[in-house]
Amino acid sequence: MTTESTGNLARLAQVCRLWRLRVARVRPELLPAGSPERSLERWVVEDEAGQLYVVERLDPRTVPHKMRVAAILDALVRVGFDKAHAYLADSAGWHVLPQGGSHWQISPCLESDHVPRPDWVREAWRGQALADFMLELRRVTSDLSLPPGEPFSIRDFVADLHQRLARERPELAAQLTPIVEALLDRWLGPDVPLPTAFCHGDPHPLNVIWQDQAIRAVIDWEFCGEKPQAYDVALLIGCAGSEDPEALTGELVRALLARLRAGGHPGADDPALWALVLGVRFGWLSEWLRREDDAMVALELDYMRLLVERRETLHAAWAEM
Repeated sequence: MTTESTGNLARLAQVCRLWRLRVARVRPELLPAGSPERSLERWVVEDEAGQLYVVERLDPRTVPHKMRVAAILDALVRVGFDKAHAYLADSAGWHVLPQGGSHWQISPCLESDHVPRPDWVREAWRGQALADFMLELRRVTSDLSLPPGEPFSIRDFVADLHQRLARERPELAAQLTPIVEALLDRWLGPDVPLPTAFCHGDPHPLNVIWQDQAIRAVIDWEFCGEKPQAYDVALLIGCAGSEDPEALTGELVRALLARLRAGGHPGADDPALWALVLGVRFGWLSEWLRREDDAMVALELDYMRLLVERRETLHAAWAEM
C-alpha cells in the first residue's frame, strides 16, 4: 500500500467512525453508481464485516440542501418506500457530519446491472419498471409531510436562463428566443395549469440500481421536490429522445405511458406534457453551459428545434399510447 493510500485509509476510517463503522480498506477499483458531481470527492470503502459504503466529501455550500434531501429519504423509508436509497445517520440522527474541516455523508454502496446506451430506450420492461416507481412515489407522498422546500417553477427557470444568456451569450440567446417566447407565452403560458406533486427530479435509468430487470433502489435525489406533476415523466421521455429521437415514440416511452395511464398517474395525460419535455431540456442546456461543452450546447439546441417541429405528431402519438 502506498503512503497516499495509507493516509487516505486513515482519514476515511476516522470519518467513518463518526457513524460507528470500522473501515478495513478503501476500494478505489469500484466506481459508485450515480453522478460524481454531487460531491467534491467520493470513495467506496469496505468495513470489517465486508459491507461496502460510499463516503462523500461535500461542498459546504450544499450542506443545508444535503440535510434536507437526507431527511426526505428517511421519511420515505419510514413509510415503507423501499426504493429510496437513504443515507446513514449517526446516533443522534444526523446525516451530514463535520470532520477535519470538511462535511461528510455516507450511504450503502449498491451495485447495479449494466445499463446499455443507447439500447435502454428500446427496453419496454425498463419503462414499465420506471412507471411503477413513479406510481408508488406518488402514492406514498400524496399525504406525507416532507421537509419544506421552494416549489420549482419551470417557467421561472427558463426565463431566468434566457435572461442570463442574453447578457453572457447573446448569440445563443437570440437563437433560443423564438422557442422561449413560444414556450412561455403559449405552450407553458400563464393560463396553462401546472398542478404540482412531489417528484424525484432526475429519474434517468443511470440513477437507478437495477437487478434482474427490476428496480432495487433509486439514487441521486438532489433535485427532488415539489414540481409540475408530469415533471419526472417529461424528463424521462426527453432523455430517451436525446439518445435517439425515434425513441420519443419508441418501446420504452410506450410502455411508460401505458403503465402510468393504467395506474392513474395524471402525468401521462397532462396537457402540458410535451411543453414540459421541451422545458426540462433547458436544465440540460444549463448543465452543458456550466461544463463549457459547446458541442453539447449545439446538440441540445438542435434537439429543442426537433421537439418543436414534431410537436403535433408527439401530442397525437402519446395520447394514443
